[in-house]
Amino acid sequence: MLPFVQLAQFRDIRPHVRFAHFTEYPMKVPSRYVFDHEIILVERGRGTVFTEMGAFPYGERSLLMIPPGVLHSFKDDSDGSLGHAHRAIHFDWEPQAVDGLLHIVGDREGPIYPEELPREAARLASLWLPNMVRIDGASEETLAIVGQVVEAFRQDGPLRKLELQALFLRLLLVLSRQLQDGHVVCTLLTDRKTGRPRDRSDITKYILRMHDAVGQTPVTDDILNQWQETVFFSAPHFHRLFKEQAGFTLHEYFTKLRMEKGAMLLLSTDLLIQEVAYACGYEDSRYFSRLFRKHEGVSPNQYRRIFLHGD
Repeated sequence: MLPFVQLAQFRDIRPHVRFAHFTEYPMKVPSRYVFDHEIILVERGRGTVFTEMGAFPYGERSLLMIPPGVLHSFKDDSDGSLGHAHRAIHFDWEPQAVDGLLHIVGDREGPIYPEELPREAARLASLWLPNMVRIDGASEETLAIVGQVVEAFRQDGPLRKLELQALFLRLLLVLSRQLQDGHVVCTLLTDRKTGRPRDRSDITKYILRMHDAVGQTPVTDDILNQWQETVFFSAPHFHRLFKEQAGFTLHEYFTKLRMEKGAMLLLSTDLLIQEVAYACGYEDSRYFSRLFRKHEGVSPNQYRRIFLHGD
């Protein structure tokens, strides 16, 4: 399972499409890094992509997912009789990723070539997609959505940002389902280590247990002291991996889940604020209200009035 498929279950994705285009030229690209993520969907033609692991062919309906900081190059191998065409999308998984890269690459567009960034490339590593992959057998639906992303970017309409985000999330959902169901074949083209798979699998299992715990009423803090029953490595290693995978510390993530439960109860029940607080595991409704305001920007009463009554 690719990391982004797992992470999407626990972290909010707010993708930002930086650039999208369609070209009918061959992919003859010298060795380079990209400083954001790139998806290339080959519609016509074939060729070879070169990484530190070797040479890998690609062809019609190959989808290449390229993370930042991975050295690679392309060579077109076709005779041109079938023509060449591919669509490319440059994007970031989360808005903060943009700020995190600007201090390295500056205000620029396009690829970074090896002589420009030999030592900084490792700092561009991606938790969402640490390695370059090739997905073969892209579906008609995938082709259509990628085409819609490129067209939406080209049109520059009044709601372009929202449309691009919605289309891109749809693309990720389609790819996730196809990967999960085995309808497409995925090949790893690089091998950049980001932690042992077993460790990350254990973290995922623990996060699922946290979700189950928050589903109980009232919520208790017991799960915070039970991580040793799920994972079997040191506390510092656990907390570091948890924050990498969930995007929050253990306590921050648990509080976030409890606030989300509180928001759901406020909109779907007639419970008093004190009762909502208790269901979320807080005996002090004033403390619950302070946390809720910090998380949602308004008090529980205001939240209920705004979304139920439009006040």
